Amino acid sequence: MVTHNWENSFNHLLAAVVSDALSECSFNLAAKLLEEDCSFVCDILAQRGRLDDTYWICAFAVNQHISICHSNPCDRDPITNQLHPICTCSSVNISDPDGRDTSSEINKFDDMMYHLATTEGCRQVIAVDQSLGLFNRAWCVAEIAEARRLQMKQSLQLPSKVTLMRRAHTLGNLDVRSMRASADADKELILHKISTSTSIDEFNAELQSLIFDPRSGLLSSWCAMDSLQQAGEVGRLIRWGLADAGTGKVWKVWEANE
Repeated sequence: MVTHNWENSFNHLLAAVVSDALSECSFNLAAKLLEEDCSFVCDILAQRGRLDDTYWICAFAVNQHISICHSNPCDRDPITNQLHPICTCSSVNISDPDGRDTSSEINKFDDMMYHLATTEGCRQVIAVDQSLGLFNRAWCVAEIAEARRLQMKQSLQLPSKVTLMRRAHTLGNLDVRSMRASADADKELILHKISTSTSIDEFNAELQSLIFDPRSGLLSSWCAMDSLQQAGEVGRLIRWGLADAGTGKVWKVWEANE
């Protein structure tokens, strides 16, 4: 299961998935390779026997269109600032203000998380964007916290250690009450779910521990993985270098990435 920020670039989301499949812990190299030659990345995945790995991504798995089409109160073109044209498809809108409509796919968060957690071998991959904005999105944080509660194995995919060093200070005062969601109703729903089991302050404290705990926190685990990769950098370089069959593609991108 991939948790991602919808404001992230698609290239970086895909790069995070590719890096996870290739047992990398950062995705800048994969992102640059995808820009240079997608077919080459597919060849590498095939060589490593990873093309049949399955990743669950909500942007593809959940039909949100039928809940928002035929109306557009706020979504504007970033260049012209004009409202995007209203959809004219034949879909029948599902209006679900209280989050209980059984025909809606966007209110099944708890069921989806539980189902994936009970599926043998399912993990959570957290695809972090360059600004670390994922940690300020209410749904992303809810997914991370729920995965931890369900004892799913979790791993971070960050652009690079440089990104973490530059941005980590922005995570020091995370408060779920100030996090953003596409709809106010979504945020209210998440806060309500939290308040039924614990206080908001306790949840914030647990969130800080989940991210920063020096023994089991997501960031410390990621740093340990990154350090392990650096310790074996020669072998890692050779492995990637062999993948391009002497064309120099990987070395060129690696040098730019470093």
